Amino acid sequence: MPKVNFLDSKTCTLVGLVTNVALAIFKLLAGIFGFSYAMIADGIHSVSDCLATSTVYVGLRIGERPADESHPYGHGNAETIAAFLVALIILATGAFVGISAVRLIVHQHFETPATIALAAAAASIVIKEGMFRYTFKVGERNNSPAVIANAWDHRSDAYSSVAALVGILGARLAFWYLDPIAGLAVSVLIVKMSIALLRPNIGILMDERPDTAILAEITATARKVSGVRAIDNLRAHRRGSTFTIDIEVAVDGGLTVEQGHQVASEVKSRLLGEVEHVQDVMVHVNPYRPS
Repeated sequence: MPKVNFLDSKTCTLVGLVTNVALAIFKLLAGIFGFSYAMIADGIHSVSDCLATSTVYVGLRIGERPADESHPYGHGNAETIAAFLVALIILATGAFVGISAVRLIVHQHFETPATIALAAAAASIVIKEGMFRYTFKVGERNNSPAVIANAWDHRSDAYSSVAALVGILGARLAFWYLDPIAGLAVSVLIVKMSIALLRPNIGILMDERPDTAILAEITATARKVSGVRAIDNLRAHRRGSTFTIDIEVAVDGGLTVEQGHQVASEVKSRLLGEVEHVQDVMVHVNPYRPS
């Protein structure tokens, strides 16, 4: 029987999906039978988590497909699209929860939540914070925008459970209006989280330049190759969890075509071997012209 690697992105996502399904059922039942809108709102958020995590898993499966004639750079951006969809799902959930909470406040539909709702909120905080830390670690390890987005989805659920816990406690102490107000606070946290997730993934889809630190590492690695006199141009394109690099290096003009090709091959080999998450490298050789 093959050993399960819990630091693998797909395994981590499946663990998150199972956890989300169990929590969603538990929290919705606790909210309904515990007379707590804040917990029902939190349960609805967990239902959206199930959809978000499923989206991430599909994106990971598509993203790992090799390059083909129609997709010469591979399918890595499927992860980015999945992360973008997760952010939209979170945003829609936050809006729905907020509108529902406002309606309850306007109609003054207040009830005293039962102990089961309180227990569900406390359990959710512990479980979802643990899932955030685990998933974020896996996402960073694999440089996966989809898994990192899923991690922040877990964190947003933990935050919403904190708000639900405060509202339920307040309602049980006769401050009944705190329960729907907590539901409204949950929606604000969810919307804020979704906006924070949308920005970086839009940047990847728009082929935004990677961080300066990554470009500096690529430049330093290429310059270590014997024969490279200067870096004339550098472009790095993010493809999901990986990068493709297009780099122009300057070499002595007196080198033969074969010698220039050897320098280019060494640059490519070093970048593939020493810079993390590099999928492919295209090296162009130019004659060195002192400035």
